[in-house]
Amino acid sequence: MIEGQKTSSHIKNSDNSLSRRRFFYHSGAAIFTTTLLSSCEGVIDDIFPKTDKPEEENAPDRDKTLAFFGDSLTIGAGGTKPYGSVVAAALDGRPVLSDGIVGQVASRIAVRQGGTPLTISIEGDKLNGIKPVKITKLSNQFLSTPTNYDEYSRTGSIGGVRCTIRRTANAELGENYTITPATVSVLDVPADSEFLLDDASRLKTATQILWYGRNNIGKSDAEEQIIAALESSIAYITAPARYIVLGVLLAQSERKGTENYDQVKAINERLAAKYGKSFVEMTPPTDAELAEISYNPSSDDMTDLENLNFPRGLRADVANDEIHLNDKGYQIIANRVIAKIKELKY
Repeated sequence: MIEGQKTSSHIKNSDNSLSRRRFFYHSGAAIFTTTLLSSCEGVIDDIFPKTDKPEEENAPDRDKTLAFFGDSLTIGAGGTKPYGSVVAAALDGRPVLSDGIVGQVASRIAVRQGGTPLTISIEGDKLNGIKPVKITKLSNQFLSTPTNYDEYSRTGSIGGVRCTIRRTANAELGENYTITPATVSVLDVPADSEFLLDDASRLKTATQILWYGRNNIGKSDAEEQIIAALESSIAYITAPARYIVLGVLLAQSERKGTENYDQVKAINERLAAKYGKSFVEMTPPTDAELAEISYNPSSDDMTDLENLNFPRGLRADVANDEIHLNDKGYQIIANRVIAKIKELKY
């Protein structure tokens, strides 16, 4: 028994000795590891730098361009400059392009933006050196407008050849579209060949501000046309798409109770429901918005506001132009877009 007890005591002492050795071994390893990590802290920080910047600021570089597509409102008709330039200036001078043509409906804007493909057929089915060739068929008259005879043009490519499509018009001959190669080419151009627009391709990665639909109002299919154009345009933007949709602006005469007022209201409600946080309302300016641009509304302005419309003092010239805004009116729109871009971290 005594021997057995000694044996037992011997085993216990051996375990204690091993436990002490393990303790010092593991403690030493822990101290060594801590010392090693401390000495490497600078190296680790170099490899994995710490930052206090918000997550969106640490994202890979992305296109900072702001691309504004629309009609005459987009290019600031009635004012002295496009409202997009005001937005860009307020956002550290980001690159900006404002592409608008007076009087255009949504489907034509969507072609210029790139969402709706453009196909053409040309006279003789062949380019002719560097001479203009008449376009005999377009899938969409994307440079046309019923309001003027101005010349409009856009560059792009067909079959890999860079060209310019030009629209000219006059009262006697109507409209004429031509295509002119940038360099000598006799490329065969089959009927309904696709023409790739330079701006549309280049701006796919930009933040896009889409103001469609004013010139559709009064037409029976306005809502469907506007929605279809916006859907194709947004689908065209490089994912993750960064875009803002602006509501349709009421004309001065479109007051509560008029047919056009009801149509615009219904369209804007649908746009708001469809695009949510990416939608900017075209509701009348609030007291705070008017104060921000140092504008004191007149009694006539107050009447307009009561009719849920933009005040006439923020429009270009209500006697001759019931749609377009002046610089102060466009400042209201610009301020809303600026706030939305910041909210969405675009």
